[in-house]
Amino acid sequence: MPIVGLEKLYYAKLTEDNATTLTYGTPVYLPGVKELKVSPKMATEKLYAENKIWEQDTALDEVEVTIALADLTNAERAELLGHTKATEGGVFATANDSMPYIAVLYKANKSNGKARYQVLYKGKFELPEDSAKGKEGKTEFQTPEMKGIFQPTQNNNMWKYQVDSDDTDCPADIETTFFTNVIKPTKKVVVP
Repeated sequence: MPIVGLEKLYYAKLTEDNATTLTYGTPVYLPGVKELKVSPKMATEKLYAENKIWEQDTALDEVEVTIALADLTNAERAELLGHTKATEGGVFATANDSMPYIAVLYKANKSNGKARYQVLYKGKFELPEDSAKGKEGKTEFQTPEMKGIFQPTQNNNMWKYQVDSDDTDCPADIETTFFTNVIKPTKKVVVP
């Protein structure tokens, strides 16, 4: 069934990613999601022999993620973009800011009334553009858009997990449990 809406967006800071450990902080709700676009980029190398393609190999290069939000608070900017909270209120940005690696979790609505849940496991967001425009006789909402690059984890090489609420093995409590932690699925073993 096709996607007809986007309902929830959470992020979780990646705290450790190595050969033996993959850990995240508790997912945090990011209100006001308007749009989310995931664009995997593949790199294909070709070997030519005898005047034709003889062999080719394709690998995941990067995953571009774009998120449009109703708003991005100063506290959220500090968390997602590495800005510093100011004693006087607000945040300030420096050339030394370091964006943290995060996971993104979201829920999309399907046309059959069910839902699709996804996790993107490791990425960093870039600084969003700031713009403001006068009303000119009517209101024109100006909302932030964040772009980021996501990648596979070092721990298990996963970059995405997706489950639909109408999948055969989907947990019955997916609606209440999906956003409580970052799910790390395991391979299903089919016994003949």
